[in-house]
Amino acid sequence: MGLLSWLKKKPASGAEPERVAETPAETTAEVAEALDSPNGAIRVDAARAMLDRARAGDAEARQAFASRLDDLLGDAEPAVRAAAVYAVRLLTPSEAEKHQSAVLALLADPAAQVRTTAVATAAGLPGETARAQVRAVLASNEEPMRFMAACALSDRGDSAGLPELVAALREDHRRQEALTAITSLGDPAALPDVLALFEEESLGEFDRTQAAAALRRLGDSRGSDHICARIAEGSDDAPIAAEWAGRLGMAEAIAVLEEAAEREGDLARGAALRALGRLQAPGAEDRLLALLRSAEEAEDLRMDAAEGLAELGSPQALEALATLAREEGELGSLCRELLAEIAANERSQERKDAGG
Repeated sequence: MGLLSWLKKKPASGAEPERVAETPAETTAEVAEALDSPNGAIRVDAARAMLDRARAGDAEARQAFASRLDDLLGDAEPAVRAAAVYAVRLLTPSEAEKHQSAVLALLADPAAQVRTTAVATAAGLPGETARAQVRAVLASNEEPMRFMAACALSDRGDSAGLPELVAALREDHRRQEALTAITSLGDPAALPDVLALFEEESLGEFDRTQAAAALRRLGDSRGSDHICARIAEGSDDAPIAAEWAGRLGMAEAIAVLEEAAEREGDLARGAALRALGRLQAPGAEDRLLALLRSAEEAEDLRMDAAEGLAELGSPQALEALATLAREEGELGSLCRELLAEIAANERSQERKDAGG
């Protein structure tokens, strides 16, 4: 889920069009009409707004975008092209395949933002032709393109870009992304380099915890030991450790997560609640429901409980979110966003299943 976008693999710079605020009174039809404006700035705002709506599950926005993709992929404005090529990811495999040639052509687009977005989109297209084109980008003279290709391939379980990811471990500005991609990939060939990084005395604690997550993913128990210890100590990086414990399915961390979830003022308390939900820990549903429904609890803690319930995904959890989603306020808004995201993830999985 996208609950933890700061933690999940982040696209390289320019890989995702920035979001802009919309005027609430604008209907989807009105925004779609603006896509045809002769004014480039208006088209840019409209394309970004339509992309946001389509990603949030607006079927009308998705259809309006899809019907114009041929034109939008060739728009004079780079930001429109970037939004359009990102929108291809929202299509079914059969729909996306129709735009394969246009997406692959954008790998050579004059605008860097469009090129990097096209790399990530191309990696997800069905068939070997697109995958081969992305692998070819690994030989590019542009480091951002090579790194984006390596990350995109790792997300698809393709190790072709592993040397690029390993090299990036030595770059401060790339290390976090590279570790996340290596963790996603799970290729044991990366273990020696990740272990060497983990054991560097000068490595910062946040990077060390990220490296520990990669170690655990690669089957090294030292990673699990480190993550559990950081949660138990309540250190500054404990929230990241707790998030990874949930993401990596670390049942061995449930005990320390439960302790953190009970400690008032613990930095990792919210992350621990989310992780317990994701791990479907015994008693997690009752704990999270009690927090969510208690008007006496602080709203930020109730919001953490809501995210934990969304991670849990049980019928009772979703029912509780739906009940609160009808209310006004920040908590109600979050519940609506969580339910929309769950629905979007279900549609995404359906598209993947349809693609075989």
